[in-house]
Amino acid sequence: MKTPVVLNTSVVGHRGACAYAPENTMASFIKAAQLGVKWVEFDVMQAKCGEVVVFHDDTLDRTSNGQGDLRSYSYSYLCLLDAGSWFDPVFSGERIPTLLAVIEFLQNMQMSANIEIKAFPGKEESLVKCTLEKMSAYLSSSNDFFIFSSFSIQALQFLRQYSPDCQIGMLLHEWEPDWQEICQSINCVSVHVNHEIMTADMARKIKGMGKLLLCYTVNDVSRAEELYSWGVDAVFSDVPDQIIKASTVSTEFCA
Repeated sequence: MKTPVVLNTSVVGHRGACAYAPENTMASFIKAAQLGVKWVEFDVMQAKCGEVVVFHDDTLDRTSNGQGDLRSYSYSYLCLLDAGSWFDPVFSGERIPTLLAVIEFLQNMQMSANIEIKAFPGKEESLVKCTLEKMSAYLSSSNDFFIFSSFSIQALQFLRQYSPDCQIGMLLHEWEPDWQEICQSINCVSVHVNHEIMTADMARKIKGMGKLLLCYTVNDVSRAEELYSWGVDAVFSDVPDQIIKASTVSTEFCA
């Protein structure tokens, strides 16, 4: 494996900066850049045609003016949908972006990304292979700007199979009985945990494994500070600027 990822931040913008702009859209990533966010998290799925797109839900209904399963439509249709008006009319006309469009923007802004693999059941291998193929030019020169994560163990296994050097993060919504063994067998560099189940003891255990520890989704400053005090390396936040500001003030005060 290449040099492990260096997480040069304590805050990762969740789906961009999704408290201020519609999640997983270019507007949200632009807002994150404007706020000085160094890392963002977003989700990738696969359209019917095979295109890898940035979108969270299985269905289109919540965050676009489309309806039904995303996988039922090709990108030639998906790219015409309005993915912004649901959030605020000012974002009318915002589109569902492709993975490459987002990566190119982040590269230009010198930002890094946690890419969550959200495959439909039985499509884990296809999504992983397409995602890695799309990003091959970026991963061949350096892989320390990207972490790939997933709740799907199959997706993580396919990531390691097809990209022995890629940086993998294990997502945990609750503590699974064999999570440690799986984490070690896939050689994950990080563990991403629902902050609601995180405790100081578990934080020590994960850090004792030599892993980066990230918690989602943290929008309360006091909770973020508590997690940091336990050794958590970074939190995912809808309001990354608020957490960054508090962290900076806390650091300056301690200095």
